[in-house]
Amino acid sequence: MTTIPNLIPILLKMTDIQQDETQLNIYRCLGKIMVEEDIKTMAHPDKIAVIYIKFLSNSIDDVKKKGRFHSLLESLTNWVQHDQLKVHLLDQNILPLLIRCTMETKFDPIKAQKPALEILLALSFKNDASSSLKQNQQFMNYVRNLSKNTISTEASLQRAAEGLLWKLEKETEAVAKPTSTNTHQFDIMISYSHSDKQICHRIHEQLVKDGFRVWIDREQMHGATMIAMAEAIENSNIILICMSDAYKQSVYCQSEAHYAFERRRRLIPLIMKSHYKPDGWLGIIASGKLYVDFVKLEFESAYDRLKVEINQCHQKKTSLSTIIPKEKDPQKSSATIAPSVEQYSTVKLPHCINQWTNDHVKSFLVSIGLKDTLLMLCIRMDGHRLIHLYEMCMMNRESMFQSLKAELVEGHYKLLPVHDYVAFLHEIKKYVPITSVPLKATQPERIPTAVCNVM
Repeated sequence: MTTIPNLIPILLKMTDIQQDETQLNIYRCLGKIMVEEDIKTMAHPDKIAVIYIKFLSNSIDDVKKKGRFHSLLESLTNWVQHDQLKVHLLDQNILPLLIRCTMETKFDPIKAQKPALEILLALSFKNDASSSLKQNQQFMNYVRNLSKNTISTEASLQRAAEGLLWKLEKETEAVAKPTSTNTHQFDIMISYSHSDKQICHRIHEQLVKDGFRVWIDREQMHGATMIAMAEAIENSNIILICMSDAYKQSVYCQSEAHYAFERRRRLIPLIMKSHYKPDGWLGIIASGKLYVDFVKLEFESAYDRLKVEINQCHQKKTSLSTIIPKEKDPQKSSATIAPSVEQYSTVKLPHCINQWTNDHVKSFLVSIGLKDTLLMLCIRMDGHRLIHLYEMCMMNRESMFQSLKAELVEGHYKLLPVHDYVAFLHEIKKYVPITSVPLKATQPERIPTAVCNVM
């Protein structure tokens, strides 16, 4: 039997067949099995967006093609977990089509309106889409009403509306709220996909037995509202991110993880599926953290490792409360607390950042004077990961500065000067591919086919 690693190249070759129906069916298959790295190997990933929008447009008003239209929307939800596809869909002007599908009463609430709202929620993580949707007052009013109508609205449709409304209107305000330094109501929150409920519920039960105060949405078929999730995140010291393909594909899980990241909560990634490797947005959030693998290890062994991570988080919190207020000279005192950074030799950097190894990244950061700050946060990064970090900074400079500053303090008891942050953004631009994000911070995955700057 052909294995999936061999199946993807075979299907990709078949996309060269100049027949739209064939291409669509191939893309529907690929949407189920491709990951970010596979998409980077495609010569023309924009064709996926073109084909989907063509068939959606041709079937949206055809009663005889209603089943196909519903199936296309459901299939498209597989693709919008990938940042590069979000960009191509927005470039092809998909928003008006999805807004129509959401607002017109002729469309089925569950088979059409719900997936359309979930696709819009996924796209709203891009600034262009978010701005465009917020400017459409008729659409925003419709979503507000949909989120409030608990009587006639299907629960899953209402949840989708609430999720989108949270992302567009309430998240920014919530992130801006000051972080409480008081004790939290919960020690731990578990963020997970319903597909992984069996092992997650077992983790929850064991944590409760061991005396931890744990928040978990055990129902999850309809799920708690995003406001309830946000309150749980704000009132929890540690967030367990239960990583799997299903988790990454879920726009609701992305919203939870993104908000926990923005609120600078302590995150512990757990692996839920065999050989799973987080990529895309989930890879960025989990970057630099130690994973606890509940599949590779026996449950008891994995749980013991999880408790070690939890205890380390508690120790860091205790240390911060006693160490940081006493710092008179941050640079001097932090040098005695943080682990020493080894000496790195300077190496010649390739002009294209995509070719950088971990040693190149270290050399670059040392050469621009960031050995004692940003290098500590990027110690395991290669060029691809470093450019992901740059793109996140360009999407929201202030929020990322606060996140990096908090991570440096919590992990290394050091302060991140604004000067170092600005220096990093300025110096790395010399190596960023021309087609990357400097002006339009919504194209993070175009890197592999980009033209690199020539120094």
